[in-house]
Amino acid sequence: MMAGDEGTPREDRSEQTRDRADRESGSTGAWSDFLVRNAIFSVTVSFIFVMGLFAFLDVFEPDNAANVTAALGSLFGVVGALVGAYFGIKASSDAQDSSAATAKQAVQDQKETAQRSVETQKDTSAHAGDKMLSAAQATTQSNTAPGPNPTRWALATLVPVAGAASLLVLRYYLRRMQGDA
Repeated sequence: MMAGDEGTPREDRSEQTRDRADRESGSTGAWSDFLVRNAIFSVTVSFIFVMGLFAFLDVFEPDNAANVTAALGSLFGVVGALVGAYFGIKASSDAQDSSAATAKQAVQDQKETAQRSVETQKDTSAHAGDKMLSAAQATTQSNTAPGPNPTRWALATLVPVAGAASLLVLRYYLRRMQGDA
């Protein structure tokens, strides 16, 4: 990271996990880098040796550049394949490490959220139970009769209103029937 940049805690944990894994496994990244450098160096040295041998044996014709082009093409092909394979495997490994760390952090966050939810629900239930208990105790301690039941009061007022509405509908219907006859 550059100076002044601050990583997120998740990125910091991912880097720490990767560093610990590299230390435990012998730092596979350093070994793969060493292997690719040695392979490129070996291919280049062998290319120079073979080109020198061909020049000593007069294999190349001065008028035909196709032989030199073919030899250079094969060298660049081998070097390109080694470098491409190295960076492809490295990018894949880094992405796998990052996704594993992200998945692990997501599971941890989910566990913490579930734990907080359970604790909050437990506290809320305990608080509601305490309120109901105190209300029940307050009711039993008071000597006055409890107030009217809201459901009974609503039904008691609904019956006369519904009866009056039905009488108005019946009256309208009867007048209409008398007017048509």
